[in-house]
Order: sequence, then C-alpha cells, then structure tokens
Amino acid sequence: MQQDNKKINRISLRIFIAVAIIITAVGLLWIFSVVSEHIYSDRYEKQLIADADRDTELLKDIEVIGADEGSSDYRIDMLSSLYAGRVMIVDSDYRIIKDSADRNQGEYIVSEKLITAMTGTEDYYTYEQEDYIQFIKRIDYKDSADTEASPGRLVVMHISKESISTMLEDAHDTIRLAILIIVLIIIAVAILISAVSVRDIRYINDQIDILQNGHLDQPIEEKGFKEYRNLIENYNDTIKKLSEIDTSRQEFVSNVSHELKTPITSMKVLADSLVQNEAADLDMYKEFMSDIVDEIDRESKIINDLLTLVRMDKQSAEMNMSSISINELLEVIIKRVTPIAETRNIDLSYESFKDVVADVDEVKLSLALSNIIENAVKYNIDNGWVKVSLNADHKYFYVKVADSGVGIPDDCKDRVFDRFFRVDKARSRDTGGTGLGLAITKNVIGLHGGTIKLYSESGVGTTFTIRIPLKQG
Repeated sequence: MQQDNKKINRISLRIFIAVAIIITAVGLLWIFSVVSEHIYSDRYEKQLIADADRDTELLKDIEVIGADEGSSDYRIDMLSSLYAGRVMIVDSDYRIIKDSADRNQGEYIVSEKLITAMTGTEDYYTYEQEDYIQFIKRIDYKDSADTEASPGRLVVMHISKESISTMLEDAHDTIRLAILIIVLIIIAVAILISAVSVRDIRYINDQIDILQNGHLDQPIEEKGFKEYRNLIENYNDTIKKLSEIDTSRQEFVSNVSHELKTPITSMKVLADSLVQNEAADLDMYKEFMSDIVDEIDRESKIINDLLTLVRMDKQSAEMNMSSISINELLEVIIKRVTPIAETRNIDLSYESFKDVVADVDEVKLSLALSNIIENAVKYNIDNGWVKVSLNADHKYFYVKVADSGVGIPDDCKDRVFDRFFRVDKARSRDTGGTGLGLAITKNVIGLHGGTIKLYSESGVGTTFTIRIPLKQG
C-alpha cells in the first residue's frame, strides 16, 4: 500500500509539473498572439497608406475626361478596385468631378477634413473610420486645354479594412499553426522535465528508505539539478548530525552502564570477600563496610548528577529566575571551596570589579559555578593558585576562573564538556569526579542564554570564561 501511495504521489507530481509548464507556456503564447495581431495590424495599415500614397501618383498629369487606358476613368476605377473602396476627385471649388461609385459626381462636398487637406502642408491626411480608412491627398492635374498644371485638386480614397481583416486572418492561421507546433513541443519538453524531476525525487526517496532502515552511514550521492544537489547536501548534513547524535547516545549509554556498574562490582567484590573469609574479625568488617559505603556514596553521586543532567536536557526545564547579587553568590561559593583548597595549600582568590545584579536561577547557577571552581582546585598542583574574577558591561556579566593546574591537552579541549569525558580518568576517580560536572555546567549556562569558553595549555593551566546576560527574556 505504501509503495502504491508513493507511485500515485510521483504520478501526481509529474502531472502537476507538466500542467504547470503547459499552462505557463500557453499563457505566454496567447500574449504573444495578441501582441503579434496588434503589430501586424498596425504594420499592414501603414503599408496600405504608403501604397495609396504611391499609387495616387498615377492620377497626376492626366486628363480628367476620357476613357482610354491612359485616362483618369481607367486609373480611378483601377485604384478603387485595388483598394476595394471608393475614389473621388475634388477640385478647388470642392466639387466632385469624378466618383468611382458614380453617386455624387458633380455635387459639392465641403468638410473640415477636406479644407485641411486642401490648405495644409502635409503630403497626405488619413482618418480612421469604422469600416474604412479615409485617405486624402492634394495633387496637381493638367487639363487638355491647359499647358501648365492646375493646382488644388484632391484625391479622396476610402480604403476598405476588409483587406486588413483578410491579412490578419491569414496571419492568425500562420500563428495558430506555429502555436500548435510550439505547444506540442512544450508538452513533450514538459513531460520530459517532469519525468526527470520525478526521477530525481524518486532517487532521493529510495535513498531515504535506505536511511530509514538504520543505515545512517550511507550519505546520498549528490547529483541531478542544482536545486536537488542543494537539497541532498542539506539532507546529508542533517543525517550526519543525526549519526553523530546516535553515536553520542550509544557512547553515553555505554558510559552510564560502565560508571554505574563499577561501584556495584566493587561492592560485590568486598561483600564476597567478607562472606568467604570465615576468619574475618571486627576490624576487617568495619574496613570493608566503610569501603562499601564509599562505593554507595559514589553510586549515589553518579545517579544524582545523571538526574540533574536529564532534567536540564529538557527544553522545558523549569527556571526559577530571580534578581540576585552575583558578587554575594560567588563569595558563598569561594567560602565553601576554600577549605578544600587549603588542604593542598592552594591560594584561592576572588576579585570583583563592580557590583553585579542579574536575573538568574540561583540554585542552578550556583551548581555550575561551583563545578568550575571546584575543578580548578581539584585538578591543580599542590601550592598552586586559583583566581576568580567578576566583571560586567551594560548587557552581560563575566566570570573568569583561572588556575595553575595541569592544563588540558589540545586533543581533549573539544570534548571536555562531553558527558563522562575525563582528561585523566585515574585522577578523576581519586577526586570523586563523575565526568558530568562540566556537561552540567554548560547546560546551565546555556539555559541562561550564556556561553562558556575554554583556554588551556597542557602543564600551564586552564582558564574558563563565562558570559551571561544581566536580564533574561
């Protein structure tokens, strides 16, 4: 059923792409047809007028009376037939001396248009009518009795628009045929494009089916159109991140299992030793039971840190924000850590450059800062130093914790905030660390919208710089 649905979706997409291309193309062709009709009509009309201007030259220097092949009658009839209209000759008194229609010959005709043509300076005048174009041109005639031309006669032609319609119809037939051919080509191209498009999508879907079966280590090969390559590239980046998350999850589960199993294994060994040693005295029992209690405390600390981390991992982690003095918070933490530092003769100092009040979750931030400062003491050298400073600007406050400790190797700097990661596993267990402190710290600072940066040199020391907004939201 799922395969059938995918097939239907592919067919639907192919049809959609093809129809979209065809509709767009037909729309463009329709616009082209309308524009072409206008252009053809205007061009042909101008050509008719130019031809009329040329052909009226046939009526110059001829006698008005006469019916032979060279007479005006023959030529006027020829022009009226050529332009499927009417030809009249009007003298300077505005009397019709020749009418190809034989209706108004001898009558007078006076109009503003004729007066303009008779007295104007243009070569000819045209006036658009509903069914015809009126063409008026002033020419000179020579009567048989005159030896010189008599100026001031008009040729009035009614040029039928039927020839324009006929021409447009022929042009329409040509355009329709061209459009039909183009549409057929476009349909073929649209089908080809839609098939290629669906092919690429089908390829991506097939690769996704493979990834859904758990093969996150097989990226999709980038090929096809640029848009598809960009899509595949983004998808591969997402899959890579998912693969990293999956690897991190598996590593986390493995680490949790190992960390929880270690104390239990130790307790079992201690308990078995007591059971199997029938000669064990009271002091041995006390010693072994004390070790078992230490392992239980260690197990409890790991579990508590895990629960803390899980609660902070939630996007909806509850934050109890309140406006507090960061100076006082750091003073309390320094006071609590000082006894630990004194046992190894470590100089723990605190410097405040200004009074800072910020909106924070006091409990969570106290936990984060305590982790950083305690680590600076625990992973320090004997007779070393730890310097804590507080400063602020108009938007953020800054906490810097620097130590003279063993430092962090370059290959470990990117992983110090990972869960259960330890630079020196043996020393971490000696100091009671669970490998979760820095992960918790980073989560807490992230929940406050802040950042934490690390600078360290192996064998020289480490500096953590924390930046947190003064106001939340």
